[in-house]
Amino acid sequence: MTATALLLVLVAVSGIYALGRSLRLAPPASEYPAVTLLATALAGVTAAWLIGSGGATNWPTPPQALVLSACLIGPVYVFGPVLMVALVRAGRWRPARALVSVLYRTEGGRAAVGRLLAQAAIQVGDPEAAGQLTTQADIVLLAQVMQLQRDWQGVLALDSAADALSGAARGALTPVGNEWLAAEARIEALIELGRLPEAERELRVLNAAFGASQAAQTPLAFRAVTLSQARFAAAVGGLERAKSLVQQPMVGVRPAVLYGILGRAADRAGASEAALKLFTQAVAEAQGLHRGFYEAEVVRLGGIVPPRTAVRSSKTPVTLILVALLATAYGAQVLVDRVRGLVVVLGQYVDPSTLIAAYVQGIPGLPAAGAWWRFLTYAFLHGNLLHVGFNLWVLFDIGRLYERRRGWGDLLAAFVIGTAGGAWLTSIMQAGQPLVLVGASGGVLGVAGALLADAFLSRTRADMTLVRSLLQWMALILLFSVLPGVSLWGHAGGVLGGFVYGAVRGRVPGRAPGLLLGAIAACLLAVALFSAVSTTLPLLP
Repeated sequence: MTATALLLVLVAVSGIYALGRSLRLAPPASEYPAVTLLATALAGVTAAWLIGSGGATNWPTPPQALVLSACLIGPVYVFGPVLMVALVRAGRWRPARALVSVLYRTEGGRAAVGRLLAQAAIQVGDPEAAGQLTTQADIVLLAQVMQLQRDWQGVLALDSAADALSGAARGALTPVGNEWLAAEARIEALIELGRLPEAERELRVLNAAFGASQAAQTPLAFRAVTLSQARFAAAVGGLERAKSLVQQPMVGVRPAVLYGILGRAADRAGASEAALKLFTQAVAEAQGLHRGFYEAEVVRLGGIVPPRTAVRSSKTPVTLILVALLATAYGAQVLVDRVRGLVVVLGQYVDPSTLIAAYVQGIPGLPAAGAWWRFLTYAFLHGNLLHVGFNLWVLFDIGRLYERRRGWGDLLAAFVIGTAGGAWLTSIMQAGQPLVLVGASGGVLGVAGALLADAFLSRTRADMTLVRSLLQWMALILLFSVLPGVSLWGHAGGVLGGFVYGAVRGRVPGRAPGLLLGAIAACLLAVALFSAVSTTLPLLP
């Protein structure tokens, strides 16, 4: 399978999930689902054609115009909304809004994607962005923005929210309807205003609507019902009841919200010390306007709010440095290979970069073929632009998350151990087979494995959701790893090495061990790269 076919298979598989998301936000015949379906189908058909033409079927080669169109349209419309959501969550909503205007031409298409981005803005506590990103501010979105701003009278003034709740009681609520969110906001408004009898009455109506039919019991509906029940339990001091409810898996609920509910329950139950700890944890998890509310609760309970920079740093400099280093190394690799050309080693033609830094096995005559540093330096070489681009994308995403949790030292240590683990397991499982191993996949999956172990040991509800997402993603990666030209054992060894590191490191408290291991890992990488260049570069004929 060629790199182009592999890219299009990945786009087609991802497009199936993207299509389901688009159908939750817009009618099937509107622009957003339509272009997502077109991009997915174009990628899938072209991938099948490429695979068929390269096999024993004797299919004709697909037209270059079709392949080029699939490679451009597919990733743009399948991964474009994901990129926009990431920009919004990073506080860069203006570029995201500009991308919406470029990619979608109809008002309906822009409104549907705008709702997706507005939801992301609400999750990070940015009501201004939510208002700017949507071209059609529906009643549900208005209710959520007012809920975020704690404008409870405004929420209750939205008559359509009440209509949605009564519609739910009649079973008129669609299974995927966002009206559940409006009903949830209305119940929270009644609770916050102290109108508990009304809140209890409307909560009973919501419960009845949820249990009225199997079709109504969607993840979004479950979230609305469960959060409303937990908030009501907290308001009456039912700490154990609230605790049992927030432990339920709910889609799209930030940990700060759950800690805040538990803090309220503990406060109303008279457990002031526990309430202070819970609200402090909510501060650590919260963003935007959410954080200010929880800070006020900490101060009210006599606690001290840490400086914002001390609670959680959003900076991930070493991840970015590592991404830049790998990208620079790929540029140097391309330059050296093109300028020098192929090198003859005992009658075999190899790229200069392979001779210098790849992990090699069963290739006679290659200088320092068994050198220790090849277990690390192969991460700085890649097969093509798609290969390096995918690895940098995943490292940028997962590396930042892990660095925020554990620090730069653990990030580098997990990357180095995953890289070495990939080469080590490959050397065992493919012993005696001629092979050339390149790519940072082992190191990137090492970071993912360490993150998986760290989240699993944490055992919080949010981290269990992260564990499930990581396992699903890793299963997809390992599935692709059985394709020709992809290193299954390199990927598996990276995950294994990173997971073992994360499991051991998670049981050793403090940041000092991570800093020490990170410094050792950085030194190992530097020495390995220096050894590779100084040993083999002079040998190039």
